[in-house]
Amino acid sequence: MLFGTISLLSSCGSEPTETKSASSTKGTKPAATAPAAPEAAPLRVSVFLEYSGGMKGFVPRGGADKPPTEFQQRIGALITETQVSGAIADRKYYLCENAAPKAVPFQQLRDVVQGEVNQAALGTELPQMLEGILNMPQATQQVSVVISDFIYGPARKSDFSQLPNLIRTSIAPVSQKQLAVAVFGEASHFYGSYFPAVKTPVQKRTLNGEKVPYYVWVIGPPALVARYTAEVFKNPPAQQAFFGLKTDTPAFAPLLTKLTDPKLKPSGGTVYAENNGLTLNPSDDPVDFSLALNLNELPAAWQKPEFLAQHVRVRLPNGQASLLPNSVRLLTDDEQSGQPVLAPFTHVLRLRVSKLAAPTATLSLTLPAPETPEWVTAWSTTNDNAPAPRTFGLDQILAGVRQSYPTPLPAVFTVQLPLKKD
Repeated sequence: MLFGTISLLSSCGSEPTETKSASSTKGTKPAATAPAAPEAAPLRVSVFLEYSGGMKGFVPRGGADKPPTEFQQRIGALITETQVSGAIADRKYYLCENAAPKAVPFQQLRDVVQGEVNQAALGTELPQMLEGILNMPQATQQVSVVISDFIYGPARKSDFSQLPNLIRTSIAPVSQKQLAVAVFGEASHFYGSYFPAVKTPVQKRTLNGEKVPYYVWVIGPPALVARYTAEVFKNPPAQQAFFGLKTDTPAFAPLLTKLTDPKLKPSGGTVYAENNGLTLNPSDDPVDFSLALNLNELPAAWQKPEFLAQHVRVRLPNGQASLLPNSVRLLTDDEQSGQPVLAPFTHVLRLRVSKLAAPTATLSLTLPAPETPEWVTAWSTTNDNAPAPRTFGLDQILAGVRQSYPTPLPAVFTVQLPLKKD
């Protein structure tokens, strides 16, 4: 389970709470003890590095007078973090050659990244490489990290027309087992032989530092992919795409009592905690209150307040509720340590209930899964013969990934807060 839940009453406290406009005091039932959050499942990770002539230019043999490429810096840091992270219970490393992935010790993989490459393989065609990785034992129960330039240049030219279908077939376990796929795009200086997918006017070029893209794919059960990208993939690039990523309900609580910051306190009509939710009366004045959540295991890009403010959706059947503008923010360390009620949470946002027509209703706060981001189009090309920070058919490759999931994509999470009309 990715997130632990927290008792609403335990979070709110057992004291009666009213806003400034309340005319009478209301009591609440005694608070229950919050259940302990279940221990997160251990991470098991396998790292696969494509080991081909087309990748060799990312890893030139360096020296004191030769700075490492961006690929060497970033992938060197990623595999090192994978090796030393306490979040990972078991890790394995593989080189993807022209046959099945070959298990290697960490030191050998690091040597390859450092440029200690003697004879790289010809390489495996992209769909076959992905199929081989996902057919590994236990592949669907762990995290697979795939590092490649993802250039698809099939021997049969007719295969170009079937690129999305070939990708979808090669990653069939993704849809069959409801796995998640996270894609990170980066660019690096490249030295040596560059093999484009489009072979005209030349079949290969010799590059001397031009930048070309490479990608890191993280594939596995959604909760484990979320944990790896949040806890291990430090400082991820801006180019990110997530497919099928969803979590359990995050820990959350409405903030009603024991608050020192007046901006967090409820305002407007009466609101207080009762049973497993909130009792309020917005008929005279809208009720504004703050909701705290623990989102620390979402991908870093999804934890940003501007992302959450843009994508979070609020729904209240038989009523009207909204997320107030500019109200999503990260809690600071001082706030978490200075106010015990905030300690279990990472974010706070402010909600307004302006109408509640029925005696009871459920307010839902949902983070829908974003669709394929715009950067994918910008990084795609139909002709990669001249090197550039674009990849042949990237949009078609990721279309095959997207087609492995239903429409719309499953929500990342949903928080439900019962409401009762006073």
